[in-house]
Amino acid sequence: MTRRNAGRAAMIALSAAAFLGCASGDVTGRVTLPGQAATPLTMTWSSGLFGGSGKMSAIMPDGERFSGTYQVVKPGLTRSTMDPAWTGDAPGANQGQIDDSMWGAGRDTMTFIRAYENKAVATLRGDRGTTMLCRFNLDAGGAGMGGGGTGECQASTGAKISAQF
Repeated sequence: MTRRNAGRAAMIALSAAAFLGCASGDVTGRVTLPGQAATPLTMTWSSGLFGGSGKMSAIMPDGERFSGTYQVVKPGLTRSTMDPAWTGDAPGANQGQIDDSMWGAGRDTMTFIRAYENKAVATLRGDRGTTMLCRFNLDAGGAGMGGGGTGECQASTGAKISAQF
């Protein structure tokens, strides 16, 4: 094999691996605010190379735009790789109306991993200063978000979101 052909083969292999490992999709969501009827929410995700983490974005009905990251919880996850919102290390002022079942859920890392293994957690930050925490039950943990599932999010404004993807 010539050097030129070897280079092409390597590029094709890398491109195929990146293409197969990356995925994206929409999340069908419903937002419920205290004292109001549920309204649709626009949410999207895109995975990294192997699907274990990626980016998420959402637009609330009032126009606030959120962006952040998600990760699938796997054995070996360390406290330092988790977002400070999940470990309880973020400033308390960011919590707002997010309840304790989400905020600081990772204080005990081993218990957190056992409870959330093969599920995904996300932290999104709004362009108006709102924090949103999400947790997703994956239909196929090894497939990441691409395998589908359901979830829930809470925003520091008190909004609660149900999601399906």
